[in-house]
Amino acid sequence: MPTPREYRGLLNKQRKPSEADLAVTSRYGDAKKFAERFNPDIQKYCAENIEKTFTADTPTINALRSAYNDKQVKVWIIIQIENLNQFAGTQNKMEPPQMSMLADIIMAEYGYLKAPELLLFFHRFKAGKYGQLYGSVDPFRVTAALVEFARYRRETIFEIEKTAEKAERDERIREFEMKHDKKQIK
Repeated sequence: MPTPREYRGLLNKQRKPSEADLAVTSRYGDAKKFAERFNPDIQKYCAENIEKTFTADTPTINALRSAYNDKQVKVWIIIQIENLNQFAGTQNKMEPPQMSMLADIIMAEYGYLKAPELLLFFHRFKAGKYGQLYGSVDPFRVTAALVEFARYRRETIFEIEKTAEKAERDERIREFEMKHDKKQIK
């Protein structure tokens, strides 16, 4: 008899890919190609292009889990965590079981994050935006930083949307004024 995890895997294998799944795989290729495209080197690009990071049409972690599978997405997240591990100048690094559990937490709690948003999180973490690591790369420090990042994300998206709405409103006013001015000239 299969375990619940194996049963879910069987269901995923039997499940027909959705249109959204096909959109992800047609745009990014298989999971390996996706991971190569969204590798840790892209973190800097995400940090330099904040608005694009939050507004680009890129898949969420949940969309990736649906298009590929949990194991492949988990490996991609662990690559990001290992990059943090390598970056940290601490003596005690996260062990593979800790990285695996942290990846599971990210998939379960932050599935709404887009792939570039997760890369931005790791860049900001390494940039010291969420405190320092004292002596070890602590998974609790990372999860606490994710809570702060979620708040930053919410506030930033709100500001981006507010700015876009203002620009749209200003454009409608300009168009109205131009029409009004043309009518007065006639």
